[in-house]
Amino acid sequence: MSTEPLRCAGALIVDHDGRIFFQRRSPHRRLLPNCWDGNDGLIRRIAEEGFAALRSIDR
Repeated sequence: MSTEPLRCAGALIVDHDGRIFFQRRSPHRRLLPNCWDGNDGLIRRIAEEGFAALRSIDR
C-alpha cells in the first residue's frame, strides 16, 4: 500500500435558484452503484490541481 497522500478534487455546481447539481452513479459501477454523487475525482499530478475540477465537469 502506498504511503503517498491521495489527492482529490471536488466542486459544487449551483444554479441561479440555489439548486445543487448531483448525478446518479451508473448501476454498473463497482463502488456505490445507483447512488447519488457529487462531482469529484482523483488528481493524478500536483501540476494539474488547478484545472482538475474544470476538467472533471467538462467530460
